Amino acid sequence: MINQYIANKRSEDCADENWRPKYHFTAPTGWMNDPNGLIYFKGWYHLFYQYNPKHCDWASMHWGHAVSKDMVHWKDMPIALKPDKEYDNDPEGGCFSGCAVEKDGVLYIFYTASMSREGRLCQTQCLVTSKDGVHFEKYAGNPLISGRPVDALEPFRDPKVFAAAGKWYMVLGGSVKSRNPEGDGRVFLYESENLYEWDYKGAILESKGKLGTMMECPDLFELEGKWILTCSPMNHPEYNKALYCVGNMDFENGQYTIEKIGNLDVGFDYYAPQSFQDEHGNRVMIAWQNGWLWMPWCEDFGPTGTEGWRGTLSVPRVVSLNGENEVCLYPVSELASLEAETKQYCNYAVAAQKQYLYPGDGKSYRMELWIDVEKLRSRYLEIGILGEGDKAMVVAVDLVQKVVSLDKGQGDLFGRGRMNCPIEVRNGKLKLLLLVDCSTVEIYIDEGRYCITSNVYPEKKQTECWIRTPYKDAVIDKLKISSMTGFCE
Repeated sequence: MINQYIANKRSEDCADENWRPKYHFTAPTGWMNDPNGLIYFKGWYHLFYQYNPKHCDWASMHWGHAVSKDMVHWKDMPIALKPDKEYDNDPEGGCFSGCAVEKDGVLYIFYTASMSREGRLCQTQCLVTSKDGVHFEKYAGNPLISGRPVDALEPFRDPKVFAAAGKWYMVLGGSVKSRNPEGDGRVFLYESENLYEWDYKGAILESKGKLGTMMECPDLFELEGKWILTCSPMNHPEYNKALYCVGNMDFENGQYTIEKIGNLDVGFDYYAPQSFQDEHGNRVMIAWQNGWLWMPWCEDFGPTGTEGWRGTLSVPRVVSLNGENEVCLYPVSELASLEAETKQYCNYAVAAQKQYLYPGDGKSYRMELWIDVEKLRSRYLEIGILGEGDKAMVVAVDLVQKVVSLDKGQGDLFGRGRMNCPIEVRNGKLKLLLLVDCSTVEIYIDEGRYCITSNVYPEKKQTECWIRTPYKDAVIDKLKISSMTGFCE
């Protein structure tokens, strides 16, 4: 059934584009933001996403749709949801973010219908079903949840549904009145026996002025005996855009107890992450790789609209807990299927002069470094990516300051900035993984204990990749670099 609806012609259509990534998902045309409805259903991975097919600006949200057999080779499908009902048909609203679950062989999709009525925001929670993952029918009884909790403000959205303790549960993002006129963030919990009738259980996460004014795109899932709660807070005082909590969930009383709070990704561009289980039972997460204009470092959405598209998704990442109850993210193993030419070096000597590496076309590649800190005599290492002459994005490892940073200042003409990630070095060893893909950089430190993700916009001739240590010298235990093919090649 699905094969006859696949409409993928990416290789020819994207050949002349400079910034479109090869192995990070982008919509075929138009605007894209949050990933939605991630699920493995009847032998296929389904990726839905917030979509404006008409132009490259946010407006009138649809749900775009793609499918894959392995989470890395994606095929475009027809648009899944359109804002065509009285409760969601609005040029400044539409079919907002949501999720998907399977019950008795049927796909249940939940989304927020967003409308503006008499100048006020109206957001309700609605249901769509599908028996084949191709044809979608909006429930005649929509909206399922038409009213907010008593103390909640108008933003009330992004349902994430899951099964636990013999029932169905839904988390929703929102805000309540506070001294701050923009509100105080909340994650609300609802309970259901049948996916149609929902009872409010209370707020399981409260900002109390410390975590942000609005909790977008919440998620709640069990991992290694702990319950992980994630969301994207608006106006977090420390700019945490992808917050996670590790703790315990009491579903009977609707109470969540926090043991640890952290940041899934400290980079400029990692927002609205959503998780799902793959066919092997692994917890996998995908996020929108961009930011909103209310973020202080976000001046615009970048220049890709000149190529007819805007918005990128991160590669799928496996979610795990380490021994310190920290949430770690690392690319799925299936990504290796896109590796082409590979070069590997042992005891690689680095000096002050730039030493050039040649990863295929210099735009899309994967680089891994295994570092023994004792062999990095300078205590400082620089990796230049997407460079040309004096231009480059620079990844710096500073073992004196204990920081890994991404500096776009000398290589990105459209969005300057430097992001620092404080790190700890364990057992004198440090591992780095860099995913470079035309206009995106993902950095993973120590198997994803720390992550830095950012969009970058180099000029077309910026294809150089180099490594150096400006002071003394260094030896890298192992360096592996692989060029990457595209997901539709």
